[in-house]
Amino acid sequence: MALRLAVAAEDFGTSLRRAIHRAGQTQAEGIRLNARREILAHELSSTGLRQLRHYVHEHRMDIAALNCPTRHALADPDYLEARLQLIRSAMDLARPLGTSRLLVSCGPIPDPDADTAADPTDTAPDRPADEIFLPAPEAVSPKRSATAESFRTLCEVANDLAAHGNHVGCILTLEFPAYDICGMERLLSAITAGPVDIVFDPATAVLSGMDVVDTCRRLHHRLGFVRGRDVLRTSDATGTETAVGQGVVPWDVFLPGIIEIDYSGWLSVERTTGDDRAADVVSGIRFVRNLLPRVPDHAEPF
Repeated sequence: MALRLAVAAEDFGTSLRRAIHRAGQTQAEGIRLNARREILAHELSSTGLRQLRHYVHEHRMDIAALNCPTRHALADPDYLEARLQLIRSAMDLARPLGTSRLLVSCGPIPDPDADTAADPTDTAPDRPADEIFLPAPEAVSPKRSATAESFRTLCEVANDLAAHGNHVGCILTLEFPAYDICGMERLLSAITAGPVDIVFDPATAVLSGMDVVDTCRRLHHRLGFVRGRDVLRTSDATGTETAVGQGVVPWDVFLPGIIEIDYSGWLSVERTTGDDRAADVVSGIRFVRNLLPRVPDHAEPF
């Protein structure tokens, strides 16, 4: 199956019904919905969900994924149970709407090895010389650091959500603020209760100071969704988001690469800032569409 292009309803800055209508006028084949603000906020019944799905189909699109934005990181202890219930409720909407993806922000990944050391107050005292031939006291185990506890909590939370997603037919798809490859692999390998994938965003790779193509190659076995954003570098070595095709993301290399690795999911052309986000999304879709036919049949792999 070929790469499929989508847009985000919220980028059109209007009602959901109007956003779907405008999205249908682009060349997008799918639309990403905000489960928290556009669906849960309206508490749609099962009939309402069917009508929403039908309305999207009337505009020749599918629902590519649901997004569930939260104010805090996934495992932040503040309002944790309420956050988990919100995400579970959003997961319950996926199958009725004909999608299998819920995008959730993970937040930074704690390093479980950071600051883990024995408590100096628990060390055994020096032994008298006449006791040196007695059996040594039991070694003191290192105390688990707060960072390690945070990582354990994150794993527990992610496993809880992955299990719920597995039950209701929804794949937890995590979005990260930066690409710490080792940390991501460690976290993902610890989530065993259900399927879990990642969201890849080339703009995030640029802002992380990483090579877009190489980073995507290293993560390709976990790709569940691609956010199509672009970015311009600034003089202070950071960056600012811009319309797709107007930044430094190497789309002419990136697009052949994700096709070569047989990624057949969604690429959602998005614009989270700007004076006219809708117009930037439309131009971005056109830019990607115009580039795709020029992708060679045997593109050089990552």
